[in-house]
Amino acid sequence: MKNLPYAWLGVLTIAIAFLFYQNSDSASAGLGASTADGRSIVFVNSDSLLTNYQFYKDAQKEFENKGYRLQVDLGQKEQSLQAELQAIQQRASAMTQAELQAADMMLKKKGAQLQQYSQQKQAELGQEQAKKNEELYNNIRDYISKTNKANKYEFVLGYSKVGGGILFADPSVDVTKKIIEGLNKEYADTKGEKKEDK
Repeated sequence: MKNLPYAWLGVLTIAIAFLFYQNSDSASAGLGASTADGRSIVFVNSDSLLTNYQFYKDAQKEFENKGYRLQVDLGQKEQSLQAELQAIQQRASAMTQAELQAADMMLKKKGAQLQQYSQQKQAELGQEQAKKNEELYNNIRDYISKTNKANKYEFVLGYSKVGGGILFADPSVDVTKKIIEGLNKEYADTKGEKKEDK
């Protein structure tokens, strides 16, 4: 759970490093795009996108809540098993050898079941998180692809201060704010449609 922002940052960097090439020589002079050999180039700050994209914030909160609920659930099950163990230990002197062996086997079986349950739930949460990562990637890629029909950028690069392939980016070709605003508007519209369907 603690590495969640870094996993998302990796997904975002890949998503934003998505390159566009179109067979058009039109330059995007009025759109703040830079040119290299007549090609229109802009970048998006991956760090800012993470902290300002509402979809990411909602997903992060959702997974923190699910992770917390899973920890509470596992903690309660572990406490219940611990209480059973203590109850058997208190009665141990009055139990026969066969009863002690049966109780020991029962506790081991329940312990194994709890471990299996824990692994299963964590795997399910991991799969759900992977799907959400894919949805995040698709949202960004689809949005940039859709808006690029009007902007005619040939390259949209992902920039991150934490790391990545771009060592320097001129702020005049930063379209992060524009992309975030568009993504958040689209996400808000989608959330609104889901509420109306209910």
